Amino acid sequence: MLLGEIFQVALQAIRANKLRSFLTMLGIIIGVGAVITMVALGSGAQKAVQARLQALGPTLLSIYPGQSFRGGIAIMFDQRVSVTVDDANALTRDARYVKGVVPELTRNLQIKFGGQNGNVSIVGTTPNYPIVKNYTFTAGRMFTAGEDEGRRRYAVLGSAIPDMFNRNPAAMIGQEIQIRGIPFEIIGVLSAKGSAGGFGNPDEQILIPLQTGRYRIMGTDRLRSITVDAASVPQSAISRTFWRRFRTPRRPLRTCWRESPR
Repeated sequence: MLLGEIFQVALQAIRANKLRSFLTMLGIIIGVGAVITMVALGSGAQKAVQARLQALGPTLLSIYPGQSFRGGIAIMFDQRVSVTVDDANALTRDARYVKGVVPELTRNLQIKFGGQNGNVSIVGTTPNYPIVKNYTFTAGRMFTAGEDEGRRRYAVLGSAIPDMFNRNPAAMIGQEIQIRGIPFEIIGVLSAKGSAGGFGNPDEQILIPLQTGRYRIMGTDRLRSITVDAASVPQSAISRTFWRRFRTPRRPLRTCWRESPR
């Protein structure tokens, strides 16, 4: 009986003060809605960041040549002590707790396709690049180890390259693109990865076989970087320690490490 009377009094108070009751209800609805919206936005942002980190790879370590100075002036890339193809081969052969090693011989070079020119990053690398960097293919395929050793003129385009020339990615497979005036056959187009912050846009690059880049395009074995895929996150520290020990006896080098979230 008491509960019924309380309910009746409450209804009478609401009827007697309709505007105040409406404003109170509206404030509660807006407050609850704002809380739900903020929680949903935070959860969505967290999932987006996690997906981005997973795409980049939580177990990747990037090895860069150490910066050297002479007379207070930074030495040019081609003149300083560098990371070489032999270093990448040695890591592949001797390193423990490592699933994959990807050397990257990188230069910005002029390209030409269908009468249009552009300047993009050309990356001489190995066939395991898409696996280690967690790429898929929009069209075509990656070059093989045999094609790398044979120094074949094959090119795999980043997802932004077809857009640069206003072409359909699948339609570019089998066509010719010139890199530094040398014709290459397009055999694949990578899926979109997105900008990597201050390290450039990985979609605006072209992959070619490492040996082709080394002997036919760049004419050097000095790498811009080596990416190491550790067996697991805790073992990345072990792989980093191994690299430091591996490098020291050979020749001094100031090496810059970045743990790159895949």
